[in-house]
Amino acid sequence: MSLRLRCLVVACLGISLLVPVYGSTQSTPPADYDPQSGAWNGLSTLMTVAEESDLNLTAASKLNYDELGSSGRLFVVYPEENLDVESLASFVVDGGRLVLADDFGASGTFLERLGITRDTPGVEGLPHDSYARDNPALPVFEPTGVHPLLEGVGTVIANHPAVLHHSGGPVVPYSRGGGLVYDMNLGQGKVIVVGDASLFINRMLQAGDNRRLAENALTYLCADQAGDCAVRLLVGAFEQVGEYRTEEERSQSPLAKRISDINEWIERMQHSIPGTPLLYYLAVLLAAGMGVYLTAALSLIQPKAYSAYIDEAIEDEPGPQSEFEWNLARFEDGGRDTNYVLPLAILKQIFEELFLKEMGAWDREERVSIPVLAEHFEQRYLADRPPRERKRIRKEVEDVLGSFAQIPTRHRVFLDSDAYYSERDLIQLYGRARRILNLMGLEEEYERRTRTLA
Repeated sequence: MSLRLRCLVVACLGISLLVPVYGSTQSTPPADYDPQSGAWNGLSTLMTVAEESDLNLTAASKLNYDELGSSGRLFVVYPEENLDVESLASFVVDGGRLVLADDFGASGTFLERLGITRDTPGVEGLPHDSYARDNPALPVFEPTGVHPLLEGVGTVIANHPAVLHHSGGPVVPYSRGGGLVYDMNLGQGKVIVVGDASLFINRMLQAGDNRRLAENALTYLCADQAGDCAVRLLVGAFEQVGEYRTEEERSQSPLAKRISDINEWIERMQHSIPGTPLLYYLAVLLAAGMGVYLTAALSLIQPKAYSAYIDEAIEDEPGPQSEFEWNLARFEDGGRDTNYVLPLAILKQIFEELFLKEMGAWDREERVSIPVLAEHFEQRYLADRPPRERKRIRKEVEDVLGSFAQIPTRHRVFLDSDAYYSERDLIQLYGRARRILNLMGLEEEYERRTRTLA
């Protein structure tokens, strides 16, 4: 038995929970985190909690990203092998949901992708003030606030946990900084990160309101799914194969695939230069956007984008002196993260031109409302789809058109100094725009034009 699990035995004894004694009739102790084991360190109680909540929690030894769709739901406990960061992040961005319970396992690189740092200071170094029976291995949390994970939860007791740090607030915080549980949004999906894998074992689910927290976490995974919800439980050294791809990526042309490869390379370059977000942003943005911006600002004939109807009265106002000076001003106070408004303004123009031309609304003098455009889109492209899917896609079309309408046109970007969009905004809108144009048969043209601008 590992040192950590010996400590867990002591911890469980410290809160008056009896630990089974293994005698000569059982030569080896039960495996840690075994979903079928009813021993103190198994996960059979977690399986029971799922069953009582009418959720289909199934243990698996392999995660095949090729077969994983955006509606998938994963519950990962103490991974012993490095997670496939690109595939797992793409899955979440595309709409997937994940519970990741890990304190000392191999999830570090994926946590970095989420912007989370993980500290393992040891029981004497936890930034906390409350412990069960004064045992420094057993921090006691009494979280406040309103959150689906905290419904009916008054007390959470952890065992030898890690300390997680993120710029956002934790759902379950330590008393002196950091958190035990975070609810993270990434693209269209969500990750619930728990800095204690052992919180979900049979013995610890008997402590405090841990069992209710586990129930809430499982329910939260399936909150946006109607009907049966299947959750895959992956523990320890599970196998990872394949590569996650969206439905659009699976049908990509070779050209679009090459563009995606270039985008992935740029993203990897970004993460390989820590501490220099300004340098990266200026280098990439200036190279990709300067020519586009000057062309838009100096062109005698401006494209008639959908939101141009809104800006018609002020579209002749002069632009700033230079993009470089504007970006430097943005970063001088250090108060905000990188602003992706210019790339979004570029994508906005391309999307609106392609979409409105295909819908016959590009050259019309009168402004066509977003609901009318969405209705025409539904009639034209969704007639053979089920009613629920039609409703969902139509809503997405309305949302995308509305979101793009709020983004300044390219020649207005530097005048609308309060316009701010994050990397997540860029990723989300880019993906949603691609899905819509894919239904219209225009995705390849969209990719071609964005590549030309880059």
